Amino acid sequence: MRSRARRGAAARAPAAHRKTETSQAALEFVERAAVAQADAGVPSFHVTQRMQEVATALGLPGTRVYTMPAGVLVHHADGTTAFFDADNSTAGTGSLRMDQLQELQSLLDAVAAGRTSAEEGLRRLTAMRDTPPLYGTAATLTGHTLFGLGFGMLLKATWWGLVLAAALALIVGGLNSVVGRNRAGAALFPAVAAFAVTAVAAVAAPRIGMNPALAMIAPLVSLLPAAAMTYAVIDLSAGQAISGAARLAVSVQRMVLLAFGAYVASRLVPNASTYGGTALEWAPWLGVAVFCAGSVLTQSAPLTSLPALVLVAYSTFTVQYFATDLGGPILGGFAAGVAAVIAAGAFDRLPGALPSYAGFVPVFWIVVPGALGLQGAVELGEPGDHLNAVTEIGIAGMVIVALAVGILFATLTSDIIRPLFHRPAILPSEPPRAPAHGGPG
Repeated sequence: MRSRARRGAAARAPAAHRKTETSQAALEFVERAAVAQADAGVPSFHVTQRMQEVATALGLPGTRVYTMPAGVLVHHADGTTAFFDADNSTAGTGSLRMDQLQELQSLLDAVAAGRTSAEEGLRRLTAMRDTPPLYGTAATLTGHTLFGLGFGMLLKATWWGLVLAAALALIVGGLNSVVGRNRAGAALFPAVAAFAVTAVAAVAAPRIGMNPALAMIAPLVSLLPAAAMTYAVIDLSAGQAISGAARLAVSVQRMVLLAFGAYVASRLVPNASTYGGTALEWAPWLGVAVFCAGSVLTQSAPLTSLPALVLVAYSTFTVQYFATDLGGPILGGFAAGVAAVIAAGAFDRLPGALPSYAGFVPVFWIVVPGALGLQGAVELGEPGDHLNAVTEIGIAGMVIVALAVGILFATLTSDIIRPLFHRPAILPSEPPRAPAHGGPG
């Protein structure tokens, strides 16, 4: 277990429900599963709601779980409280891979439904942590290449622009995998990467007929805190002020580092004033599939999850496309949030599909909540009227809010509607009841 527990004096005292080995295992499972949820980077309100279901199924209805900026707080019915450190709990993206998240959600489903005991759950949690990535270095680097290529298609780049996006994304993704193992390196890498990519784009993009401000987006998209910023707004909207504010602060810091590196490069390496390439207007519709394939490889998701992931992505992209055409990018962001939740829930029953919660994670990048803001930051460093750049940054912020509100709206609405259609199943062994006749027979 990677977390470190810090308990008060009351928590060290034996409690009544800790006397049996089974109840002890149930308590430990709730604590470790809560930390795993936080490590996965999921919104705080989801952790609280999900772990309440698990605790109740394990006979601990009085146990409450709360996520904090640095970890998880577990309050038991006997009054004891324990705090557990969690990895990257405020970063939004989390430290768990997609295959680990899939196993975690499947395990929580099984425990909440009573199909898996706490002892078996603890064994599976340990096994999940120790599982190596599904793909090797070559496949992961291929995923980074497809990631950048797909996003370049979403931005309607030129043919040579796609080559540039794929090449730079491969370099950035590969270096990030190496540098990310060091805390100091991981903290500085966004600024360094943004500086290098922006400088290269300023020199190379005009020669291939592409806007440098767009050419530098695709290689850096994997560093954008799209999921973290969206989760932050969801937490704040759901009343989780502490965790929401912490996520937002970490997200803003990442955006500031990226914008700073890009801004400095744009001042030192001025962009060319003309670039006359032909944009590939059809590319976004193919780019969604390419982007999803790259996401599967870089996030270590099973290949069997790709069909459902593509269906969710295309459903969301189509809804956003027409909603944006109808009412602008803010309405498109809201509609995309609603569509992502509905599509992820509808397609999570397909064989090999990711859990509905994990199924719409790649959609955060497809909606491009951070790209507009980063492009605006670059344009602030260019001479001329800065009103357009400020407008783009403002629109990016509103798109993030709209996306989060759409996700929250769809999630809460489904929680209200689902019980109305739920009817408890009658067990086959239960004998049919005779109709009442007004008195005993």
